[in-house]
Amino acid sequence: MGAPCSQVLWDWNGTLLDDLDYAIQVRNRVFPRFGLPALSGLEEYYRQFTFPVRAYYERAGVTEEMFPTVAEAWMREYVAGRAGIPLRSQAVAALQAARAGGLRQTILSASQEDVLVDQLNQYGIREYFQEVLGLPHIYATGKAELGQAYLRRTSIPRNDCVLLGDTLHDAEVAGEMGVRCILIAGGHQDADQLTEAGVPVCAGLMEAVTFALTAGRGLTS
Repeated sequence: MGAPCSQVLWDWNGTLLDDLDYAIQVRNRVFPRFGLPALSGLEEYYRQFTFPVRAYYERAGVTEEMFPTVAEAWMREYVAGRAGIPLRSQAVAALQAARAGGLRQTILSASQEDVLVDQLNQYGIREYFQEVLGLPHIYATGKAELGQAYLRRTSIPRNDCVLLGDTLHDAEVAGEMGVRCILIAGGHQDADQLTEAGVPVCAGLMEAVTFALTAGRGLTS
């Protein structure tokens, strides 16, 4: 198995934050205001959801001209009710286990950074992360560049780093960064979709942290 990794890059939405149902609710409140259909349910959401967010919106019928207005409306609605979004089960326990195992922990998210920091403070978990890396805007355009800059700045070896996320995009980001990846089912893409990435897929957060701690160097990037 080899030695474990030393650095975890955590995705936020869908990985530590259990916002799947809430994201669907917000979508179904906001999109019909623009003449766009509501989702029929989780299966349709899984079929449409992708990165970048602009591509997801295109699948939902949002034109290029509409995109900024719809995205801003979605974010206003999301932020207005974000205090009621729960963390995923095992989130705090997983963060505690990672810290106890000596892992350096960083958030790497396509979320707007100020909203992200507010959420971490709300849940009382900011202390677990050495750094919080987010975007300066609401359009979730990508996070690979953020992660690459972080690794250059900190000089953390790429083979000592693992990204934990809940989407195929997280595996793509890990590949662009040259780091390993573990995907966690139950977020914004289902387990069957996640297997397409060719990286380990875990059922829950504790399983993923255990994998990172005990089998880190057996992972593929």
